[in-house]
Amino acid sequence: MNLFEEVSVLREWGVSGGKGQCRIDMFGNLRQASEQADRLRNAALKRGYCRAAA
Repeated sequence: MNLFEEVSVLREWGVSGGKGQCRIDMFGNLRQASEQADRLRNAALKRGYCRAAA
């Protein structure tokens, strides 16, 4: 949650070891943020990306 009672979600992507990029998306509630995250993850997996190793 941010100061304006919105959910802020930070997304980061890029080539391993590279500069990379980031974006902050704002949502009215946690449910909206979670649904959008699921859509983005599923789209990336469909394009052939794989989950990052932790």
